[in-house]
Amino acid sequence: MRIRRFTAVLVSVLVASAGLAAMPAGVSANGGGGSLDPAGCSDGTYVEDPGSNRGLVADCAALVAIGNHFLGNSANAGLDYASPWKGTKTSSGRVVELNLSNNRLSGTIPAQIGDLGSLQSLDLSNNRLTGSIPAELGGLGSLVSIVLHNNQLSGSIPAELGSLGSLKTLDSYNNQLSGSIPPELGNLSSLEGIDLSHNQLSGSMPAELGKLQNLVYLDFDYNQLSGSIPAEFGNLRSLEDLDIYDNQLSGSIPSELGNLSKLRFLDLYDNRLSGPIPPELGNLSELLYLDLFSNQLSGSIPSELGNLRNLRYLDLDTNQLSGSIPSELGNLRNLLVVQLYGNQLSGSIPPELGSLRNLEFLNLGDNRLSGSIPPELGGLRNLQRMLFHNNQLSGSLPDELGYLEGLSYVWVHNNRLSGEIPAGLNVRISFKFCSNQITGSLPAHLRAVVTDFSGDFNDVESCYEGLFNDDDGFINEVDINQAARWGIVQGCGDNRFCPNRIVNRAQIAALLYRTSAYLYGTPDPVEDQVELADADADSWYWTAAQWAVANEVMSAPGGRFDSQASVTMVEMAAMLVAAFDFLPSAEAVLGFLQRSFPVDVSGLPLTRALMASILVSLIPWGPTPAMG
Repeated sequence: MRIRRFTAVLVSVLVASAGLAAMPAGVSANGGGGSLDPAGCSDGTYVEDPGSNRGLVADCAALVAIGNHFLGNSANAGLDYASPWKGTKTSSGRVVELNLSNNRLSGTIPAQIGDLGSLQSLDLSNNRLTGSIPAELGGLGSLVSIVLHNNQLSGSIPAELGSLGSLKTLDSYNNQLSGSIPPELGNLSSLEGIDLSHNQLSGSMPAELGKLQNLVYLDFDYNQLSGSIPAEFGNLRSLEDLDIYDNQLSGSIPSELGNLSKLRFLDLYDNRLSGPIPPELGNLSELLYLDLFSNQLSGSIPSELGNLRNLRYLDLDTNQLSGSIPSELGNLRNLLVVQLYGNQLSGSIPPELGSLRNLEFLNLGDNRLSGSIPPELGGLRNLQRMLFHNNQLSGSLPDELGYLEGLSYVWVHNNRLSGEIPAGLNVRISFKFCSNQITGSLPAHLRAVVTDFSGDFNDVESCYEGLFNDDDGFINEVDINQAARWGIVQGCGDNRFCPNRIVNRAQIAALLYRTSAYLYGTPDPVEDQVELADADADSWYWTAAQWAVANEVMSAPGGRFDSQASVTMVEMAAMLVAAFDFLPSAEAVLGFLQRSFPVDVSGLPLTRALMASILVSLIPWGPTPAMG
């Protein structure tokens, strides 16, 4: 799931082109009480001159039924629903938009929405809706956008949705949908974007989806999909974003994906894909992001990947790749991240990698690399993380590494390195060099960033392993371990961290509370505690929530902390600035984070792994930690 450009743009285009009105002509806002009166649609209460607005009267009747559906649910007590026109816009005397997002609505989706015959845009996102998606939505032939994300919807996706010939956006991520993806969705000839990520969908991906010639993004990540990637996906010539990671897909990567000339993001990580990386992927001239991490891919890294001149992120971690690292990767001058950890790569580190002047993250750990560390790497002036551990590298650490002023992590432990540590080497957070043949003394300015150093350069015992067993190879692994050692993050049981799990407001409060404790010392107890309707003093996050509310880091409107709700990246940035006065502004925080991502960070899902990285990255801006 990534930020989606089309939903917001689509609605704004509809509003502008159709001349929509928030309170339609011929409509009265009168009404209210505990329920809406169906007679109000025809007696002039809700619709002015009902005899001349028959289409609007029919839509009004459906809206009254929709409103009463929610008002009749006791879980929606206090819901502001005084008029059937809540969240609607009209055009030409008909309702064309219904937007009830962010209303904390509980209950099922009312089937009466299917009676709004001219509806073009439906947005019920960010609520607490349960039950299935009504099949009646399949009868709304004018529907252009369906947005249902961040609810608790279950059941299967109705095959009837395949009848929506005008549909451009189908967005239902972060729910509990199950069953297979209906092949009928391949009939949606106008579809530009489909996001069904973060659900419990199973079965194979229908080859019929390869008919969607207008499709720009396809997101099925974080499901339980199996089978192979259909070769027919190579026909999606408009596709820019293909995200099907964290499933159970098997088989090889179709060479036909090399036909996707507009593709910018290819995310296939954390599946069971096997076979070689198709050299045809080198044809994807627009590609920014290639992530094949944690599969069973074998063979060599194709030299053709050196043709991807726009590539910013390359992650081939935790596969079974062999052979040497292609020197052609040195052509990729826009690269920010190279992750080749946990393979069977051999040979030397190509000196051509020193040409990657924008590179920030270089992870070649856990391979069979030999030879010396090229002095040309001293040209990587933006490098922050250099991870070469668990290889067979020899020779000394090049003096040229002293030119790298932004290094946060240098891990070269478990190699065959010799000589002295360069006096000019600077590392801000973590320097691991044990189990080598290094001599001399440890420069005084590095002592604070050497973890578990016994005083013996070659002490194998001090080469600690990671704290969790499910984050190996993650780009965030070093941050997760560092944040855990600082006491900021904790595992999720059984030595696991659950790095891909999305954090909620309760967890955010706890993370910010622990970060504050690390930086400033344990906060004083809150004297004037706020009564929370959805938490009590026995809740595990109570102390953190009270601290967050008292310090205006987070809010609890109406006495509800809404602990299980998700948090957007923009909201998180504002919380960080409120919690830590050394951060200049939410905009500056987002800008700082944006530099390391090839996508708009404001739309990234806020996972446990990402939160660990954010906190570890921002802490150096602050004071000397009180508990460091």
